[in-house]
Amino acid sequence: MRLTALYMTSILCGFGLMAMEILAARLVQPVFGSSTDVWAAIISVFILSLSVGYVIGGRIADRARTNLALGWVILGAGVFYALMPTYGLRFSNALPEVVQTARWGALVSCLALFLPPSLLLGCISPMLVKLVFVDASMVGRTTGTLYAIGSFGNVLGILVANYLFLPLFPLNETLIALGLALMVLGAAHLLVRVHAQGEEAA
Repeated sequence: MRLTALYMTSILCGFGLMAMEILAARLVQPVFGSSTDVWAAIISVFILSLSVGYVIGGRIADRARTNLALGWVILGAGVFYALMPTYGLRFSNALPEVVQTARWGALVSCLALFLPPSLLLGCISPMLVKLVFVDASMVGRTTGTLYAIGSFGNVLGILVANYLFLPLFPLNETLIALGLALMVLGAAHLLVRVHAQGEEAA
């Protein structure tokens, strides 16, 4: 049950991260269009956020002995998702015309809008590794399994967002629903305490 809950957390957070990447294009489209410059900005921001998030999450994991910090990080990401409809398009519209018309304008918007929530979700994987880890002799298998499961969530997020969310549901309601789902997941981790159980190799 413990491992199942942690693996499900990896899937759901991976789902939310990649779903946001697909939805991000629709969110900035009214101002910046849907050119390759826009997609280059979105992809760059999400990869950057993962890189920084892995470092920060790793440092948090080294200090944390329970899933308390994990719960707060997921909850924070959910808040950003849920509030995105209230400020996302407004922020892009408020940018000066020189920024809106520049090739790099979409990058400015994407950094401001999507870096915070995606960075928080980037922190999740190393924190989960700490909680899933049981025996140093199985660290490779444990880490590999966790990242594989998270990648499965990534794929689901991309496909579901593209083929289900965008055609069938309004963008703002979808973002709010994803945010609420992450907030519920984060709150669950705050309520149900999971302790790290790592053991030193003999």
